[in-house]
Amino acid sequence: MKKKNQSISKSAIKFILYSFFLILLLFSKNIKEFQYFRVHFSNFFSIIFYPKQTLNNLSFMESQNDSLVLELKRISEENLNLKQRIRTINDHRDYDKKLNKLIPSHKFIPAKVINHSLSKSTHIFNVNIGSKDGVTDKYKAVINYDGNLVGKTWVVTDSNTEVHKISDKSFHVYVKTDKNVDGQFSYKSGKLGIIESVSKRNESLLNVGDIFYTSQSSNIYPENIPVAKVIDIQNRRYEHELYIKVEILADLTSLSNVFIVTQ
Repeated sequence: MKKKNQSISKSAIKFILYSFFLILLLFSKNIKEFQYFRVHFSNFFSIIFYPKQTLNNLSFMESQNDSLVLELKRISEENLNLKQRIRTINDHRDYDKKLNKLIPSHKFIPAKVINHSLSKSTHIFNVNIGSKDGVTDKYKAVINYDGNLVGKTWVVTDSNTEVHKISDKSFHVYVKTDKNVDGQFSYKSGKLGIIESVSKRNESLLNVGDIFYTSQSSNIYPENIPVAKVIDIQNRRYEHELYIKVEILADLTSLSNVFIVTQ
């Protein structure tokens, strides 16, 4: 019985001593030894948990970086769109003065291309204006923003107009140069066409790079609309006329906005 009591008393004494020691550790701020021990004890656990905290920080930084990359990509795309819009505005802000100088005494109705024909053999497209916007049912010239000939109006409804493009083999228009060499434009393929009915005696009046314009001979197209540029001139021996190859000036593959020329 005495041994059991002695064992209990020893355990109690140990518990009291441990408790006292822990109290000293927690509340003894002025004892340098304890402060030193607490610092190193804290550093020990910091070292143990540091890799986990580092991984958490790296994961958070990676997530933030991905978000920033996506945001920068979005801002970059918006910036490119804004630059394109500004470029388009700068290119077209003085179009009315330019077109009036090119084709005086005429009015121009702006139109947006809404779709192109799905058939390669049908060279037409539709614009978003029609008779209610002032387009008549008579054939009228259609030009791009640079004033180059694109085609002519074909079918007109209340709110839409079908345009027959110059890149059709059934398309013909009377043309002339600055030196009054007259001929007729006919489409061939791609961006190429030929000028027909030009006498060989006019060969000296023609050069590669010359521009052919619409002439007064047409009742559809006002005079002086640029049509095509000369890229080759041949005086073939057994033919009565010059063979003149030309390139269409208008870019018909990227049309988005055009003008219909009215009287």
